[in-house]
This record gives sequence, structure tokens and C-alpha cells, in this order.
Amino acid sequence: MESRKLGIVFASGAANRLCCLFIYAGAALAGGWEVRVHLVNEGLVAFKKEVLPKLSTIEAAYYPPLYSTDVETYVGNLREFVNSGKLPDWHSFLKQLKGDFKDRFKVYACPYAAALYNVRKEDLVEEVDEVRGAESFLEEVYGGVVMYL
Repeated sequence: MESRKLGIVFASGAANRLCCLFIYAGAALAGGWEVRVHLVNEGLVAFKKEVLPKLSTIEAAYYPPLYSTDVETYVGNLREFVNSGKLPDWHSFLKQLKGDFKDRFKVYACPYAAALYNVRKEDLVEEVDEVRGAESFLEEVYGGVVMYL
């Protein structure tokens, strides 16, 4: 039987989108799926060495002004969850998934986004596997589910 596949195109980079990224990736991996993440736009910037460790502790959520009270609640609860150990910070969550599922979990940086944002592979956290284009990402997730965050 062919394995189930989840592809996630991660474009946002906002802290509240990282939550979705890691929860869906973790659930799929725990269920035996292969997961591929393609970092594009601000999603690539979020995985820079100096950025990702900060995204669980600072307000980095994008939202319409109407949602400001709810987003403030989210950010406060996220800090409390991380500080109390209920949820790992996003970089630790990534390290855990890479450690537990390294053969089935790959994170790729888009070469065009890297060029446009002046981000080099060495600027990214070590858990980013390599720089690969959309065609490689799509080939790997062919026949599976693709999410855009």
C-alpha cells in the first residue's frame, strides 16, 4: 500500500499559522503519513535562525483589527502554554518532529523565495532539509493532500 502524503505550502510565517503547521504535520506523522513542507514568502522568513525561536514569545500574528482582542488572547495563552510546558515552543516542536519522524518529515525552502528575500540555506534553522523548487515538492506529494497556510 502506498503511504499517505501531506504537503503543506507555508506562506504566512505568523505565529498562529505555525500552530496549524505543526499540529497538522504532527497529527499526520503520528498517523503514519509522509509530510513535506515547502517554505515560501514569509513562511521562509519565519524559519530563519534568528526568527523561529522568537515566534512563540512575541506577537507575530497577522489579523484584521476586528480580531485584535481574540489575537491578544491567543498570544497570551500561547505564552502560558509554552511557559507551563503544555506546548513546546515552535522551534522545539520542529526539532521533536524532525527527531521522531526524520525519514517521513522533510522541510524545503523555495529557491525563488530565498532569492527574493535574500535568505541563504545557512540563514535557516538546521531542520530545514534543503532548498527545492515547487516541481520537486509537488512530485513528492503527488496523490496526497496539499494544504496552504
